[in-house]
Order: sequence, then structure tokens, then C-alpha cells
Amino acid sequence: MHGEAYANLKYLRYADQAQAAGKPELAKLFRASANVEANEHFDREAQALRLGSTNNVNLEDAMKGEHYENVTMYVNFAKEAEAAGDTKVAQMFRQIAVDEGTHYAAYKAALAKLPRR
Repeated sequence: MHGEAYANLKYLRYADQAQAAGKPELAKLFRASANVEANEHFDREAQALRLGSTNNVNLEDAMKGEHYENVTMYVNFAKEAEAAGDTKVAQMFRQIAVDEGTHYAAYKAALAKLPRR
């Protein structure tokens, strides 16, 4: 599934680049491929793996991922970049960590509004 999601986003980026380069037919090809990756391949795999549950469970799962990215993953990436002397990339990772914390807070607020199961 991760490969399908990555391909979808990569092809959308390629489509934007092709469009900016004045190649609308190439952009259309990349967008069509991206659509298949997300709406056919990823979706079929997600159904087979029973990805998704109740709103409460989905929010709790999303919170878990965002919390990890906020306090562990991107913090460690920033430390590694800093140790390698790449302060620009380190700052980018620190900003992404902040964004992930914002996502966590939004999911937590949404969960608080739902009835407990």
C-alpha cells in the first residue's frame, strides 16, 4: 500500500512539473496513472487489509501516527541532519514536526466531540 500511495503523490508532482513545462498531454498521463494508483490499487489493497474502522478508532490511529511523527520521527530526522551539518534540512524537519503536532491536536479535538464507544 505504501508503494501505491507514494506513486500517486509522485505522479501528481510529475504532472504538475509537466504542466508547468507546457506539456499538458504528459501531465494528463501522469494524473491518470496517479488516479489508478490511489483509487484502484491502493483502495483494493486497503479493503483487503480492512484498513479503517469506526470514526473513534480511525482518529485514535491517526493520532498515534501524528504523535510519533511529531515527537520522535521528525525530531530524530532533524538531529541527524544537524549532525551532518545540513541546518536547512534540519529546520525543514523541525517545521514538519510542528505540523504533525497540529494534526495530532486537530484529531484529538475531533475525537473529543464524538460519543465514546
